[in-house]
Amino acid sequence: MVIILFFISVSPFNEANFVPLPIRSISVMSNPAGIGIGTGAEIFLTYHPEIIHCGATLGNLGFGFSRNDTNIIYELGAGLKLPGAFSIGYARKFGDTTENIIGLVCIANQYVRLGYKTNLATKKIMHTGAGVSIGGGLIAIAGEMVYEGIRDSIDYIFGFIINPTYGVKINFISDLKLNWHAGLELGTSKLKFSGLYSYQTRKFSGGIILSAQDF
Repeated sequence: MVIILFFISVSPFNEANFVPLPIRSISVMSNPAGIGIGTGAEIFLTYHPEIIHCGATLGNLGFGFSRNDTNIIYELGAGLKLPGAFSIGYARKFGDTTENIIGLVCIANQYVRLGYKTNLATKKIMHTGAGVSIGGGLIAIAGEMVYEGIRDSIDYIFGFIINPTYGVKINFISDLKLNWHAGLELGTSKLKFSGLYSYQTRKFSGGIILSAQDF
């Protein structure tokens, strides 16, 4: 299941693909702890020929919607930035599936971020990841381990984000079998557009983020 979802549900906004990295709206359906980081009003929409994600945040609250074929999932979550390095979050998924999710982000310093997310079911799906910023923010490298209790299996993903100039990001993400995705993100202080190409499916996905705050 994790591998199948990796082919079709990778976000064109690469921060949403790694549990240590998302903030505000793209934390919805990713890691609810990110909702509490840089709080504000924001909405996003991503489209893939087989799946649609959209979500919004207002303050410490977030709401999301996902549709894949005939399956519809909603998510209601909240995140809180604690004093110091940690942010915590909780989300409830409902619709064609029901799930409770908790998340954690640790911003260790300006270079290193750690993240964790798990559902609260007996057969857990746990995400544990780290992100490192180098070159004064020019490049962010991230990796994540995904444990799926249903199959009792572990998968790994890795990727990077290159910021060559203001408003431009080059995104890359892959699993260990080199089923990769690559794309380009363009934006202003409050608006972002992103596109992503999937090597495995030979399809493109795209997305938009509109924020009341500067990114």
